[in-house]
Amino acid sequence: MREDITESIKRSSASNGEIVLMFPGQGSQFTGMGKEFLLKNNEFNKYFDISSSILGENILDVINDNEGRGYLLDNTRYSQIAVYTLSCAINDYLIERGVIKKEKVKYVIGHSLGDYSALYSCGAYDFDKGAQLVVFRGRLMAGYKGVAGGNFSDSGAAKFNPKSEIMNSGAAPAEGAHEKMMMAAVLGSDINTILNILKKYKDRVFVANYNDYSQVVISGFKDDVLKAGDEIKNNGAKRVIPLKVSVASHCPLMHEVSIKLQEYLDDNLVNLPDLNYNFFSSTEVKIIKKGSVKEVLVRQLVNPVRWLESIEKIVCGDSRGELKVFIEVGPQKVLTGLLRRILSRLGREDILTFNTDTLEDIERIINET
Repeated sequence: MREDITESIKRSSASNGEIVLMFPGQGSQFTGMGKEFLLKNNEFNKYFDISSSILGENILDVINDNEGRGYLLDNTRYSQIAVYTLSCAINDYLIERGVIKKEKVKYVIGHSLGDYSALYSCGAYDFDKGAQLVVFRGRLMAGYKGVAGGNFSDSGAAKFNPKSEIMNSGAAPAEGAHEKMMMAAVLGSDINTILNILKKYKDRVFVANYNDYSQVVISGFKDDVLKAGDEIKNNGAKRVIPLKVSVASHCPLMHEVSIKLQEYLDDNLVNLPDLNYNFFSSTEVKIIKKGSVKEVLVRQLVNPVRWLESIEKIVCGDSRGELKVFIEVGPQKVLTGLLRRILSRLGREDILTFNTDTLEDIERIINET
């Protein structure tokens, strides 16, 4: 990396108060993400090499749109492992270079998929194991047909083995054989209006994320999400924005997926070590101990993300004002934007907020903490 960053780290107090690390989920991916880090630090390549080996495809070809493969990045099969990989690489960079001090980290919290990156940061598993979990989860969700009975395409139903030629064959779920799913962000509408409208779409559209005071995400079957979105907009919402995801996460439509994930985790996520930090679940809205990690990862597929409530609980529980810094670890600054609006409402503008999308962002952490 650049020498000026190294020198700045030496001068940094690296946060005299407590730190919260936030890890983004699907939707934060974008073409070319992480390119600056990869060019400046060869150590980043090892993370993508490992993920590519487990995925059975070069994930950087998808991220960088090599040979026209960039269109795949928003497919959950690729977006999940892409976001996980970059988030974990940045996490390790921040720790290893002393940008943040481990003893200052009070909580880690993930948004949806971000739970897997947060648990890696906690030391729940090594990078390889986490990548295997995320690749399996992505394939499982991509292969779900979204019909009654919980049918799966071959790419999602097979028992995952990182060395398996079947799972690494690149087979995609059959298009047109199922009702397509989607998620959409609703901006500038009150939650009661949204919930009343969604009563008409029972078992078809659900609130998936409670992100801040004026933003929620709805999830479900595509045609119904679009119709519900139009109705919500006609009832005062400022905008309804389709998200860059190919599934309907955090709603009952993922029930069959959660069952298969449970089976996989029972076999592949055992004997977790003690966690390095407090892992705060944004679906359970509480700190999770190592013995409950598996069930939380299963339940989060069908339960909504309660980001607003989680941040409120963390911040309002800081009665002595020891929390000083929140850092979003991964691509973009979606969580940072949500956080700032919540902190403003809570009157906690004293808390510093940072993202880590670029080297310049990391320099800002060093210079301002």
